[in-house]
Amino acid sequence: MTAVLRRLGTPQLLLTASLITGAGLLMVWSASAMRAELRFGSSTVYLWRQLGGLALGLLLALSAARIPLTTLRKLAPFAWGASVLAVAATLTPLGVEHNGARRWLALGPLEFQPLEVVKLGVVLGLAAWLAHAERRMDDWRASLAIPAAIAGLPALLLLIQPDFGGAVILLAFTAVVVFVAGARLAHLGIAAVIALPLVALVAVHRSYRMGRITSLLDPWADPLGQSYQLVQSLISFGTGRLFGVGLGGGQQKLGFLPEAHTDFILSVIGEELGLIGVIGILVAFAVLGLASLGIASRARDPFAMFTALGASLLLWLQAAVNSGVSMGVLPTKGTTLPLVSYGRSSLVCSLIAIGLILNTARPSKRGRSGWR
Repeated sequence: MTAVLRRLGTPQLLLTASLITGAGLLMVWSASAMRAELRFGSSTVYLWRQLGGLALGLLLALSAARIPLTTLRKLAPFAWGASVLAVAATLTPLGVEHNGARRWLALGPLEFQPLEVVKLGVVLGLAAWLAHAERRMDDWRASLAIPAAIAGLPALLLLIQPDFGGAVILLAFTAVVVFVAGARLAHLGIAAVIALPLVALVAVHRSYRMGRITSLLDPWADPLGQSYQLVQSLISFGTGRLFGVGLGGGQQKLGFLPEAHTDFILSVIGEELGLIGVIGILVAFAVLGLASLGIASRARDPFAMFTALGASLLLWLQAAVNSGVSMGVLPTKGTTLPLVSYGRSSLVCSLIAIGLILNTARPSKRGRSGWR
């Protein structure tokens, strides 16, 4: 694995990110054309919106890649604080409710999901703290208490929205980063013993979450009810077989598969491009993740290393969750496929994550953390 990481870096990251994003644009157009035609009278509305998000994302990614690491380190605590405030704002009259959850903020005619912003905020805040406390990782207060607060506060706000899946993703990638930073296994074990029962309790507290778990165990028990999305997703994969029915030729996106252009876009890929297309996307994400880890492993500055690791885990973990949901391996959760699914908030923040990883690939001097 070490030899593989040494061979992968910026060229592979840029190439795979470009290929995934390009494939995403094609699939957004294919999956959303009929929906856009019915709602707006034009089949390309969602595609143009996604292109607008791509343009903004590339601009912000370029900025994230060029900002000096010393400056980024100083700004990290403020970025974390601002992102937490954005999530908190969803619980005020500024928040917009869809399907029973207040997960969006409205800026005039535009809406964005602070979950995507707070992921980046936690990455930066966590990286800054761990770089500052790298010599004190044997102390549970430095290795667990502060990181738990950095990820736990926004996770709690997400649970109130409610967004259980988003909260779990935040806590999961935080645990991995803290482990890599050198936290003692005994401390991590105690934290897991405390946290896992609480997560399980929250998971079963709402009946719809329990329903998603039971539908995962037997999707065909209620194919027109709780398991409807999963069953339609599995039909998509089954219809596509090895080579698919052809780009644009899928039938499940024509009102059968809910959220075909967002959460279940991998199912559309499976139907139209077949197993070969799905494997191609998954392999591309694997290369993207390995290239990011290669960059992180070569970073000279601890802040740079933790930033690259956190941003990489965000993309990789979210891709794994989305894929698992689409294939019936994980309970249904509204998670986009980074760089592929329709959603300007997701696309912009995924591109910023790529920019942060590229920033850490630049030679930098070892410096003090922004957490004083």
